[in-house]
Parts: sequence; C-alpha cells; structure tokens
Amino acid sequence: MIRSMTGFGRREAERAQLRLVVEMRAVNHRFCEIVVRLPKSWLSLEDRVKKAVSQKIRRGRVEVFVSSEAAVSPGGGVSINHEAAQAYLRAAQELSEQYLLQHNLTVTDLLQLPGVVLTSDEAPQSPEEAAEWLLPLVEEAADDLLTMRCNEGRIICADLRQRLDRIRHWSEQISAQAAAGVAEYRSRLQERLAEWTADLQIDEQRLAQEVLLFAERADVTEEVTRLLSHCQQFAELLDADEAVGRKLDFLLQEMNRETNTIAAKANYLPIQRLAVEMKTELEKMREQVQNVE
Repeated sequence: MIRSMTGFGRREAERAQLRLVVEMRAVNHRFCEIVVRLPKSWLSLEDRVKKAVSQKIRRGRVEVFVSSEAAVSPGGGVSINHEAAQAYLRAAQELSEQYLLQHNLTVTDLLQLPGVVLTSDEAPQSPEEAAEWLLPLVEEAADDLLTMRCNEGRIICADLRQRLDRIRHWSEQISAQAAAGVAEYRSRLQERLAEWTADLQIDEQRLAQEVLLFAERADVTEEVTRLLSHCQQFAELLDADEAVGRKLDFLLQEMNRETNTIAAKANYLPIQRLAVEMKTELEKMREQVQNVE
C-alpha cells in the first residue's frame, strides 16, 4: 500500500530529572533527506539518529528535532555550575575590554544563562548514556510519523483508484467509438462530394480509398492498448510495498502522452471530448502522486 510523504511524529520521556522531546516533521521531497537537530553535547549521535529514521522512511524530507530540559521535582534543590558561570563572566569581560563596552552583567542575568543553574540531583549524560534512551524514543516518534503517512496514503490510494477506473472506462469508450468516427467521416465525405459534383457520378472506389486512408491516420488502437497497459501497471504499483511515487509519476507522463496522441489523431468530436476529460483527470492524479512516497 502506498504511503504519503507528509506526516508528524512526537514522543517524550523523562529520566534522571531530564525531559527529552523528539519531534519529526516530514514533507515532500524527490529523494530521502533526513535533517537532525540535536543538543550540542549530543551531536555525535546524529548519524545514529539518521539511521534509525531511515529504517522507517524511504522518501521525503524529514526534520528531526531533539530537545532536552531539566525537569525539576517539587522537593529538588538547585546548584550552581561555577565553571559555566566563570566562563560567561570571562567572555563578558573580554567583550567589554575589546569593544569598550560597559559591563552590566548582573546575577539575575547570569542565572538565566544556559548551564549555570543545575538541579541538585541532575546528572549530566554523555552521548553514549543518552543514546540508550534517545534512540528508542526516536524510533517511537518515527513509528508515529509512519502511522500518519500510512493513513494518508490509504486515502490517496482510494482516490487514485477511482480516477484510474474512470481512465479505463473512457479508454474503452474511445476504442468502441473509433469505428463510428470512420463511418461519420465517410458519410460527411459523401455529402460534400454530392454537393460539389451534383451532376457527376461519385467514384466509389476512390471514396473507399480516401476513407481507408482516414481510418489508418485516425486509428488509435495502439495508443489505447498502451494506455490500458499503463493503467494496469499503475494499479499494481498501488499495492506495492515500496517507494513508488516516482514510478507512478513516470507512468502518468506516459498516459498523458498517449492521451495527447489520441486527441490529435482522432478527428471525431466524441473521442476528442473523452480525451479532454482524461487529460483533466490525469492532471488531478499527478497532483496526488506528488505526495506519494
């Protein structure tokens, strides 16, 4: 079953007074592109996070946002990270001397800077320690994203099947009306010849040759056969368990090409009208397929 390329997934967990949030947002993209945004201390985990997501996602641009914050319990105390505070003060002093600026950094300002205030029982985690619970959380968020993509994919699939049935039906109608187009041309030609040569006898053999030439030029049997073949391939791909969006897009281009040829060759108004309807429906299908993984 096909899947959409758009979706959203979110999971969060709390451990050792640290709350971890993982969010994923997926949009359309020609290939598979995964962008990961991690806390600075965990940047070394980027490749492992990408690998975890790529096992679930085959096509589309996925942005993964990982954030962490202290989860202070009601009875927990706080402590000061003096090394971080001193680093901020040295940086402020250096900027003040370098650019001749007034040094107005207050205690309140310092306490609001990242990493200065810590909970008393907070244990800073190394990347390896974080990976033990970050990667499972990433997989769970990816599953949420995948569920949304699958649900939307089912809706898109149902819509495409309905439109595909219309294309098949119109193709069969075109095939059935091809003979009527030739008969109409013969009748129209006879009427015109009768008007132009009212006092002359019509050469039936020559008339038959002209009608035969028209029938050969207007024959759309080959185009209809290829069009129905493309419809069959399209239907099979809708059931495939793989990324088929680009294949579906290619088939729609070929179906549109055959429809254009039918409209150009068939000098018969009912067939041309059906071809216009088919082109409109194919364009709607193409818009849908742009969102298929």
